[in-house]
Amino acid sequence: MHEDCMKHVEHISEFLDGELDEATSEEIRAHLEDCPECRACVESLKKTVDVMKRCPREAVPRDVKVRLRAALRDCVARGASPRP
Repeated sequence: MHEDCMKHVEHISEFLDGELDEATSEEIRAHLEDCPECRACVESLKKTVDVMKRCPREAVPRDVKVRLRAALRDCVARGASPRP
């Protein structure tokens, strides 16, 4: 895990949702072009989001969101490849 990866992992969700300013989005896009590990994580997250959009909506408790983001950060920190 590179320091640059950790800098961007905090903003991946907002990046995918189009919630970041253009400069920050461009910085993340450039990083993803050069980093296959982060690109794989983002692609996996995109697939997860697509699946979730097709599921019935239920409120996700805040603690679950916090744990999920922490697990994602841990995955990226370990350099682990996401499961297909």
